[in-house]
Order: sequence, then C-alpha cells, then structure tokens
Amino acid sequence: MTKKKQQQNKKTANKQDLVKKKAIIEKMTIEEVKDFINQATHFDDDPKQIMKELSEDLLPQIKAGEADEKTHKKAIKVIHKAFMAYGLETHYPIAETVIEKYRPLAIEFSCQLIQEFDCKTVGEKALAQIVVSAYIKVIDNSRRFNNCLESGKYISDERTRYLSVMSKHIDRANRQFITALTTLKQIKMPSLAISVKTKAAFVAQNQQLNVNPSNKNNLNENIKPK
Repeated sequence: MTKKKQQQNKKTANKQDLVKKKAIIEKMTIEEVKDFINQATHFDDDPKQIMKELSEDLLPQIKAGEADEKTHKKAIKVIHKAFMAYGLETHYPIAETVIEKYRPLAIEFSCQLIQEFDCKTVGEKALAQIVVSAYIKVIDNSRRFNNCLESGKYISDERTRYLSVMSKHIDRANRQFITALTTLKQIKMPSLAISVKTKAAFVAQNQQLNVNPSNKNNLNENIKPK
C-alpha cells in the first residue's frame, strides 16, 4: 500500500469518526439554549450576583478577620451597590438626590410615609419616595429663595431673574408634591359600594344624591365599582 493511499484511508477514518461523534451529540432546543445563557451569564451589577458575592466571599472573610485592606475596600463598594439595588427598602437612592443636610429627613419621611399609607408594592413605595423628593425640593428651593431675598437691600436685574427662576422651581415642586401625594391617597383609598334607589342615592359617608325616577315601578338597583 502506497503512502498516498494510507493518508487517504486515514482521512476517511477520521471523517467517519467525526460523523459518529456528531450523531451521538444531541441538538439543543431554543428554550434549552435560553436557559443555559440565563444560568451561565451574570453582570457585576446584577442584585443576585451582588448578594452572592457578599454572602459567599466578602462578608465571611471580614467576619472571620481574614480580610485584607483590598477586600475591605471591595466590600464597601459592593455594599453600596446592595444599598442601591434595594433602594426602596434602604432609601439610599432618594438620600443621594438631596444635599447632605436633608438626607436624614428624606430617609425618615420615606419610612413614615410608607408606614402611614401601608405601602406594600414596589409601585406604592416608589410613589412615596417621589412625594418625599418633591417635598424636599419645595423646602430647599424655598430656603434658596429666602436667602437671596434677604441677602441684599437693593434689587438688581440678576437678582430679580434668580428670584423669578426659584419661584418657578418652588411652584413646580409644589405641584409635583400635591400630584404624587394625591395619587398615592387614591391608590390606597378603599373602593366604595354605591347603592342607588328609585328616590335617593346614598354615596359613601352620609352623602346623599337625590334623583328623579324616570318610571313609577320603584325598582331598586345596586351599583358596585368594577
């Protein structure tokens, strides 16, 4: 057998082995590929990955007293990410939007508002923080307005323009506060059952609406909100 023929036989054998291997390997469905990607990939800012890194690596080292300076710095950075990830509970994001002197107020106001309206869902908690943000804008802009108003005896064009801009900011923040607070109250307001009769309709708390019946059958009808 010549050398050339031996090489051809070897290539043929390799091809046959490759075909056999391909036949053994099963193809994956699209859903299986999606599941694999979701399980195999992660991002540093993924809350699950953040909590996993803290619980399995950084905090155990610190608790055991084996963490070096580099680990401490990394832990602080990751903890700040955790504060941001769970900001609806920690109120960390809302505190960062205001100057330092108002941060305690922002956190405490958020806690009290969530407790007062018994906010359960993320939407309700987010709306409560919008109320807090708007309120702090009102008082902060009012402070700036008053400081400028009392800073000098004489009125200049520049000072007048500044006061005009701050006045608009105060009005806008006040509208945002009222709108957000009213929306939160409406969301948490219990539904009303309205009973309509032939001669009178009694609505909610001792409020009466008199109607003129269009027929003489004196039929009663109960209307409930959808």
